[in-house]
Amino acid sequence: MNGREFVAEMSATLWDLLSVRDTALEGVKEAAGRADIPQLLRGALRAEMDAAEIAALWMPSTPEVEARIALARQAGDEARHYMLVEARLAELGADLVGFAPHSGERSKLFRYLSALGSTVERVAAGQFTREAIGYKANQLFIAFCEEAGDQATARIYLEQIQPDEKHHHEWGKRLLEQLATTAEAQAKARKAIITTLDLAEELRSVAAGHLLVETLPGC
Repeated sequence: MNGREFVAEMSATLWDLLSVRDTALEGVKEAAGRADIPQLLRGALRAEMDAAEIAALWMPSTPEVEARIALARQAGDEARHYMLVEARLAELGADLVGFAPHSGERSKLFRYLSALGSTVERVAAGQFTREAIGYKANQLFIAFCEEAGDQATARIYLEQIQPDEKHHHEWGKRLLEQLATTAEAQAKARKAIITTLDLAEELRSVAAGHLLVETLPGC
């Protein structure tokens, strides 16, 4: 199959798998009663920092010009998301003195992404898959915030963060169509997509169990 056919197949599979997350909406009303949005937003800061760092890490060693530009744009967007969330936490009265989102042991997902060497793997794992995961997670988090009565946080995600997440994913689709044109490249991309999904789900499950909510913000 050519690159466009491969991406169409992977996209259908990806969104079908992510649609399972919609079951979390059934528990939004109950979860909203124990909402700790500042704590969830601290987790969002870690996710945004990780995403910005990965894009910045990959950019210098990515030879394809459009992919380099996409990574540079993404690093800046994720940094802006970080500042938006940080400002919202300040409005909520959260104390971030001494908070370091990059401190401690990095997640398995971060370590996996940082070790990817080829552009097709990076695009497949990062912009195509991780940004789709983030977009879906944010859809659920917006519903959670609205149910909890925090319209201000919901608007930040709906109006400012989600458009960027969608743009990153769509750019990833276009790049993947250009890069995944051989059986070898498609095999690398498929493995990167599956591994990223698995590691992201493991990370989400751990965080959800700790915070007792499943509607966690993405990046």
